[in-house]
Amino acid sequence: MPYIIVMRQQDEMTQQIIDRVLHDGRQADYALLVDCFRTQLFAFVATMVTCREDAEELAQDCFVKAYVQLAQYDSRRSSFYTWLRCIAYRLCLDHVRQHPGVWFETDEQTLQTIPDDEADSVLEADDDQRIRLLNEAIHHLPPTERLLVQQHYFEQQPLAVIAVITETHVGTLATRLHRIRKKIYHYIKTREHGR
Repeated sequence: MPYIIVMRQQDEMTQQIIDRVLHDGRQADYALLVDCFRTQLFAFVATMVTCREDAEELAQDCFVKAYVQLAQYDSRRSSFYTWLRCIAYRLCLDHVRQHPGVWFETDEQTLQTIPDDEADSVLEADDDQRIRLLNEAIHHLPPTERLLVQQHYFEQQPLAVIAVITETHVGTLATRLHRIRKKIYHYIKTREHGR
């Protein structure tokens, strides 16, 4: 069955469950939604918050907040999972602000010297060493940049969907991705040359 049809059926089923929860107030029906999206949402949160216990707590907080705000969900604006990710993203941002980390940064002058085609090629890693360095570089990105890379390149999410989740313009996200690719390239090249 084509992906679009499967997604429409899932959206229709999700909406039916939401309608039952809103009409009858049965938490057991909401538990069906939690079971359906728990794994995906945890993976999303864990991209920004790498401490497993914190990520689990934030994912749970997201489901609680979504339950409280369920009447505000509008299926014409986004899928339920996209709406959940919007809530989770804001919760993660608050968490990251309260628990700042140390991330790999590159000055603007260095980024400007990196040719676009070389920066773009870094995501086409084909040997074990380069793949290891690519994963390491992504892990050392600030949480919002790591999330953008994960969602766009690994989850194959369109920038339009990520723009909804992060409340950012598509053009801004494209510019950020361009800059992030250069940061990743610089990180890998630095490690390959032992600096």
